[in-house]
Amino acid sequence: MTLINQTPFGENIKQTIASHWWMPLVRGILLVLFGVIMFVRPGSTLLSLIWLLGIYWIVDGVFSIIEGIRGHTEKSRTWLIVGGILGILAGLIIVANPVVTGLFSGTFIAWLIGIAIIANGLVLVFAGRDGHWTWWGLLIGILYVLFGIFVIAHPLVTIGALVWIFAFWALVAGILAIVLAFRLRGLAK
Repeated sequence: MTLINQTPFGENIKQTIASHWWMPLVRGILLVLFGVIMFVRPGSTLLSLIWLLGIYWIVDGVFSIIEGIRGHTEKSRTWLIVGGILGILAGLIIVANPVVTGLFSGTFIAWLIGIAIIANGLVLVFAGRDGHWTWWGLLIGILYVLFGIFVIAHPLVTIGALVWIFAFWALVAGILAIVLAFRLRGLAK
C-alpha cells in the first residue's frame, strides 16, 4: 500500500494524477525530439537558441518599458525604462548578428569555465601545503589545470561539447518522462 492511498483523498489524488499522464508523455516526446535535433544539427540548434534569446530580450524590454511608463510598480520607473531600452537594443543586436553573438558569448562562457577548472586544479595541487596532499590529488589537480588551459585555448570546442551534453541530457530526460507517463497511466488501472 502506498502513502497516497493512506490519505482520505488518496484515491482522488491518484485518479487526478493518472488522468494527466499524457502531460509528461508530451514533454518527453518533445525532449527526445529536441535531443535528436541537437545531435543531428548542433550548430543550427545553437544559433536558434541564441536567436530566441534575442527575441526574449526584445519582448522583455518592451514589457519593462510599459511597466515603467504605467508606473504600477515599486521599482524605479526610470530604471525600468532604461533597462527596457537596453534589453531591446541587446536583443536587436543578437537577432541581427546571432553568429557573432554566439562566438563572443560562447568564448566568454568557455573562458569562465576554463578559469573555474584551473582554479579547482590549483586548489588540489596546492592542498598539500597544509599536509592534506596525496599523489592522486596532485595528479587530478594537474589534469584539471591542463584541461582548463585546453578549454581556454579552444573555446569553440568547449561550446560544441556543451551542445552535445545538452543533447544527451534532453534524450535521457525525455525517455525518463515517457517512462513516467506510462507509469502514471498505470495508476488509473
